[in-house]
Amino acid sequence: MQTHNNSVLEISDMQQLELIHELSENNYRNQQLIQSIPVAVYTCDLDGYITFYNKAAVKLWGREPIIGEDLWCGSWKIFRPEDGSPLPLDDCPIARTLKNSKSVRGEEIIIECPDGTRRNVAPHPDPIFDSGGKLIGAVNMLIDITDLKKKEYALRESEEQLREVARELELRVNQRTKDLNEANAALKNTNNELEQFAFIASHDMQEPLRKIKSYAGRLNRSQLDEQGIKHLEKVMSSAERMSSLINDLLNYSQMGSSSDQFVKTDLDAVLQEELNELEVLINQKQATIDKQKLPAVKAIPYQMIQLFRNLLANSLKFLQDHVPGKITIASKILTLDEIIRLNIDKDQQYTEIVITDNGIGFSQEYAENIFQIFRRLNGRSSKYEGTGIGLAVCKKIMDLHSGKIFAISQENIGTSIHIILPIGNDTIR
Repeated sequence: MQTHNNSVLEISDMQQLELIHELSENNYRNQQLIQSIPVAVYTCDLDGYITFYNKAAVKLWGREPIIGEDLWCGSWKIFRPEDGSPLPLDDCPIARTLKNSKSVRGEEIIIECPDGTRRNVAPHPDPIFDSGGKLIGAVNMLIDITDLKKKEYALRESEEQLREVARELELRVNQRTKDLNEANAALKNTNNELEQFAFIASHDMQEPLRKIKSYAGRLNRSQLDEQGIKHLEKVMSSAERMSSLINDLLNYSQMGSSSDQFVKTDLDAVLQEELNELEVLINQKQATIDKQKLPAVKAIPYQMIQLFRNLLANSLKFLQDHVPGKITIASKILTLDEIIRLNIDKDQQYTEIVITDNGIGFSQEYAENIFQIFRRLNGRSSKYEGTGIGLAVCKKIMDLHSGKIFAISQENIGTSIHIILPIGNDTIR
């Protein structure tokens, strides 16, 4: 029996040794596992003294704490994130966990290392209990959120910059709106003055011209010498020119009236009517007209009449002497690629009408000048009469119709005037 009892005791001792060895092995593995975690982890006893820490904690703190001497946290100093004021160590999250036996979540602290660098940290302290439920210490996990806070700060700063840009933009828009309102008011006053001028031009300024022409016409040419007749002809010519200028200015100023209505307009009928009106001049110039059928568009009819009248008269005026004159009028619907190249509304459908003559032409560098009011490429002493307003009227008509007009020309070869007009949704096809 004694032998048996000794054998039992020997077995029990062996088992105890194996259990102690197994526990040691488990503890070693657990420590190794905790050491390999990239997040700072450490433990404290009931009094707050640090009992264990991993490598990540040393890296975060910038120092290696002394077991059994350092309290609550291994960092050099702790601060509140709200205002940067120092946070007493015995009021840090893990200290409160030990005092209250409760986990702490959702807090943030700032720790300072011995070299002065600071890190934003989110602590996660939890109480540790033994098998009987007695508090024996606490474990804390510290998550470094410095980079996250920097990004958050940068985001807030960006948002503030965006808000500042938005405020600045709003101020600019308000100022621009104010400027536009003032400009519109000034434009309204200008238009009123222009209307008054048009009234004066059509009545008061025409009256003295009529008298000049009337009295000049009463002069008996037989009583004048050759020099006197020349002077009289110059007076009559100047009076006629002034009258034409006033009429053209009047037409230009009155264009774009709010009473003008866009309606379906058959451009082919308008063109034919103007060709009939210019029949005498066409015959005098011995010109031939070659035209295609033009479409109907949504337009202001009398402005289309003015457009073709001015362009046809201009082409006939600048035909070359001793060369049979020829004017061709072609039309086509623009493709989407052509519309994009012209930088016009791609949601619209457009027709292009080209009036080409074999006249004297001009250098292409002056192509934009010809549509400016009072800009003439031929001087007043030139044999080509005109006020310099006709093509400016055409340009204004095209602007009012959201279209384009431009010229392509070569000296002594001829000129092509390109008219780009939106067809409109309700037009005749």
